[in-house]
Amino acid sequence: MIYKGRFRTVRHKDHAVPAPLPRPLLGQSSWLDVRAWRHTQAEGPLLLVTSPRKTGRAVQRNRFRRQVRMAFLAGVGPLLGCPWVVWVRLGRIAPPLDAISFQDIENQLRLALRRLPSLDTP
Repeated sequence: MIYKGRFRTVRHKDHAVPAPLPRPLLGQSSWLDVRAWRHTQAEGPLLLVTSPRKTGRAVQRNRFRRQVRMAFLAGVGPLLGCPWVVWVRLGRIAPPLDAISFQDIENQLRLALRRLPSLDTP
């Protein structure tokens, strides 16, 4: 799926999760578990959103994925042209999906994306 011709969401078998998982970008007290790693073949940022069945009904999971995608699109400006895979899933202490607002998702995702190291640092 291509968005605006610059970046796209990750599809099945389109990425490889590194063997030692990267550390979460946010603390344990956050509702979102956001992890990121560099992708060697990607031209721009890729978004991977995981929402398993035990988190809620299909309507709620789809709404959560759409909200994460829209929050990612709103805050992806500094990442354009950078080969990152950003993996977003619910944290362990997250409330039910219908209790999480778009503002909460946007704020936490923006904070996590700011914590990504720049590409020019070793």
